[in-house]
Amino acid sequence: MEKVRKLTLAPGLGLLTALLWLAAGCSPLRLLQPNQRLLTQVEVESHDLSPAQQERLLTLVQQKPNRNLPIPRLAVYQFGHSFYDSAKIRKKIERIQTKYAKKLAAASTDSAKVGKLTTRRDRLLQRKEQALAKGNAIMRLGEPPVIYDPDLSRRTVDQLTTYLRSQGFFRAQVTYTDSARSKRSLVDGILRVLQLRNKPVHAVPLRDSAGQRLHRRVTVTYQVQEGPGFTLSQYTRSIPDSGVAQVVARGQGSALLHVGDAYNEDLIGQERQRLETLLKNAGYYDFRTQFITLEADTSFEKTQVRLRLLIASPAGGHRRYRLREVTMLADAGQGQVLRSLAGDTARLVRRRRLGRRNAATAPEAEGSIGSISTANMPAGVTPAAVADSLAARRRGRARLAPRDTVRYDSVAFASRGPLPIKPSILTRQITLRPGQLYNLNRTQRTTRQLSALDMYRFSNVSFSKVPDAKPLASDTIAAPATDHYLDALVTASPSPRFAETTEFGGTYVADRLGPFANLRLKWRNPFHGAEVLELSGRIGFEGQYTRLGTSDGGNAVQNSVYTVQYGATAALLIPKFLVPFGIGHSLRGYQPRTRFSVSQTYTRTPFYTRTNAEFTFDYLWQTSPYHQYIFTPIDAALVKTPFIRDDYRDSLQAYRRRGSPLYQSFRSIYEPSFSFTSIYNSNDINQTHSARYLRLFVEVGGLTRNLYRTKTWFRGDREPENQTEAYDFAKLSVDYRRYYKLSPLTYLAWRLNGGVAHALTPTPTASDPNVSTYTIPYDKYFFVGGSNSVRAWQPRRLGTGSYATQFASGQRDYITEQPGELLLEGSVEYRFPVYSFIKGALFTDFGNVWTLQPDPARPGAEFRFNSFAQQFAVGSGIGIRLDFTFLILRFDIATKVYDPTAPERWTIRNVLSQTRNQTALNIGIGYPF
Repeated sequence: MEKVRKLTLAPGLGLLTALLWLAAGCSPLRLLQPNQRLLTQVEVESHDLSPAQQERLLTLVQQKPNRNLPIPRLAVYQFGHSFYDSAKIRKKIERIQTKYAKKLAAASTDSAKVGKLTTRRDRLLQRKEQALAKGNAIMRLGEPPVIYDPDLSRRTVDQLTTYLRSQGFFRAQVTYTDSARSKRSLVDGILRVLQLRNKPVHAVPLRDSAGQRLHRRVTVTYQVQEGPGFTLSQYTRSIPDSGVAQVVARGQGSALLHVGDAYNEDLIGQERQRLETLLKNAGYYDFRTQFITLEADTSFEKTQVRLRLLIASPAGGHRRYRLREVTMLADAGQGQVLRSLAGDTARLVRRRRLGRRNAATAPEAEGSIGSISTANMPAGVTPAAVADSLAARRRGRARLAPRDTVRYDSVAFASRGPLPIKPSILTRQITLRPGQLYNLNRTQRTTRQLSALDMYRFSNVSFSKVPDAKPLASDTIAAPATDHYLDALVTASPSPRFAETTEFGGTYVADRLGPFANLRLKWRNPFHGAEVLELSGRIGFEGQYTRLGTSDGGNAVQNSVYTVQYGATAALLIPKFLVPFGIGHSLRGYQPRTRFSVSQTYTRTPFYTRTNAEFTFDYLWQTSPYHQYIFTPIDAALVKTPFIRDDYRDSLQAYRRRGSPLYQSFRSIYEPSFSFTSIYNSNDINQTHSARYLRLFVEVGGLTRNLYRTKTWFRGDREPENQTEAYDFAKLSVDYRRYYKLSPLTYLAWRLNGGVAHALTPTPTASDPNVSTYTIPYDKYFFVGGSNSVRAWQPRRLGTGSYATQFASGQRDYITEQPGELLLEGSVEYRFPVYSFIKGALFTDFGNVWTLQPDPARPGAEFRFNSFAQQFAVGSGIGIRLDFTFLILRFDIATKVYDPTAPERWTIRNVLSQTRNQTALNIGIGYPF
């Protein structure tokens, strides 16, 4: 007996739906007109389709029932409809029109006032007309009832049949039936139990597709008989053009279609796109997918398809193009680049024809500089083609200064005056050279690498055909006589050399509002090598929970104070690797960059004052638009705490005796390290499509500490606890995320994050040099909790393991930070639209941190394989996100579900009775992951 797989689109009726309909006082059927029926459920029954194919069938259904997740849309609409009065809205519209007609008549002589009144009137009328057409604000938050339409069901049958045949099910048959729901609704049952509805149930005289009488709620079922799936038995090629045939044969190893595979038109479309890219990379500039046809023949064998690839040839055959001249216009106007991007080259072509009569006959020597005119301009570029037409119009067509030209590595650079950026830098970004075959990938890489320099607002590469052209006299590459030629013109509009950004804002941390201000200065090309020098400064006040808990008479006191932060950073980015012996040339095509950064941070609180000075030296490169690498051979930081209040110092020592490493954060520490980071991210900034993210980070520090840590010049002549210390350590972290686009506006995202950090060798303690422990710098520990972690816990307060930190009085301490050496955490989040720019989210977070070695002072904090699964903390909640496109403001409220450190671990039972340390509100910028 065949197994039938059923997928259902049935919103279901939850408690919230029932309550809203009870509040509305009526059934949604009252929204229907006579002879209308409400679509409540859609089912698709199939047999041997894959889950992905079944999901695709559901997306092709033309009419879907009202959504109930995350909110019951129809019930919300019904609730809003109970307050809706169209007659009242029409009267308001008439009053607005009458009121403003009088005001406009009185202000008829004042044009400015008339304009303001007209704008105000139109804005008010637009709101009222929207309410008249789409309902009030509550109705627009929901959805109007989906009125069942049999025509759309028949259209769905055609859509499903077409899709199944595109997947190789050529004998597929799809039928549908519509029928009434036999059982009573939940709302109807509640109303009858409460004796609010006593009328007998009468069937409405409507009939389904089987001729039966129906109620007014409809379920549509699509029965799919897909039949046997067809596979490829033969794949042949018919390509009259021998040159094209050779290219296709050489690229056969990356073909997507193979004998024995299931017939799939999606793969066929991808194969056509692959062939187009393959031929464009082989010099066929004019090639398009319209030349490619794949014919399927099912008449030879049963459930087999013979596929034939045909590549037609235009009149004159396919032409292969080489580059004759490559020119970069380094100071093109913004309008010119935009016209080039839009393909508006008619004016340029017309002017080039005039200029070719006087084209240059002798090329400049390598590295020469001279004044360009129509007599000595490189081929394919004329004064009209390179003139800034927009600037000429603004100046009344004033004559622009002629451009100078520089030729370096066979690329000509044109600019008015000296070239701002060294040609050796630009040629590393331009991968096109005279004599090369046209190549789409190299063209795209050139545009991408020029954009990555951050020197230009816009950049583009355009090509012009050279009719009946011969190779330039300077060409040393022998080209076949059958090749044709293109002139490549790289146009770039420079960005301002100096840029300044000022930011003002505020934070809400630890129940305190804190203002801040940032000033960032950017200096482009300071040393004429496309460098970027950034200077930034920050000052701000921020709320912060005290790092240590205090107890007042046996009661926990969660103090929050203001911290004052000053900071300054200087960073220099150089668009090449600064390495000896030319080692960096092997990564020339991967946008290599070198970055130097120096920063100083000053933090002052009522309890302590701390400074942090850091120097980093990084190598950055990018192998694709999605994959970036960072190697940091030098990362040196010096942390000092010149002031600690006496009572706070005593608290640090008390927690130190209980096993907390927090005291290390207030020692003078020197942290030298080197690290490597790999980041793969296929998502965009606003996370609008299915994607994945993977970040790998490895850091090793303090390997050379034995050379200096015992020296007097390093440690200083002070008390042991005040001497500068250095630790050795190794740290590894992995962060993996997936994003699934479920529909145009709904997404499912999940994240797994883990890491481990440990000391390489033991370090003598400050209190007793004869005792050594495995210790790492405090900022190298892992922490869990906060707006980007497990959101039901306060930042850095979750853990450690199942150990619960307590005050001396025995009361639970929720205030002290909980560092760990091993991290495991994850999140699952469903994101959906609510109304306009307001988005919503349902999420669950889990995670914890552990130590890697036993600590008698903290039982349960050590990671053990036989118990760690029971020590995951779990929190769930709901979020609201205000999506302003350029900014996403996030509000997440989460409550603890399972707390491994609590006596009663299932804390969700206390969600209504406990108000402190149970639910947390998180405010943030951007998505949590």
